[in-house]
Amino acid sequence: MKRQLTAREAALNTACRLRLADRPSTRWRWALASAMPLVGIVPLFLHARSRRTWIPALYGLTALASATFAVITMFGASSPPPGAGGSTPQAPGANRGPTLLVLLTAMAAFSGGHRLGQDRAARQGAEWLRLDD
Repeated sequence: MKRQLTAREAALNTACRLRLADRPSTRWRWALASAMPLVGIVPLFLHARSRRTWIPALYGLTALASATFAVITMFGASSPPPGAGGSTPQAPGANRGPTLLVLLTAMAAFSGGHRLGQDRAARQGAEWLRLDD
């Protein structure tokens, strides 16, 4: 005889089935939408709420922090200190390249981390459903 599921368990089963139903292209779309600066908070929250997991967001934030730290460290080590001899004054906004590189690297790192987190959440969902049966 199969036991009756509580409302919480039924909602978790539905969320786990949603995690497993996502195709790789759907997962990448969620990851890329979540990586957009400022606007990405909405898809990040919607994904976490519908799949009932914050694992992808935590993976994305971890990847974002480590990649941003690496890029800033590399630029800090390779750029001359301010006021060093031989530096010429630049026009305002002339050094947007490093800022853009940091932004794009952060977005790519967050997307990759979020995607890995989705795979992890799907594996956990499959195990939950297997244990529940």
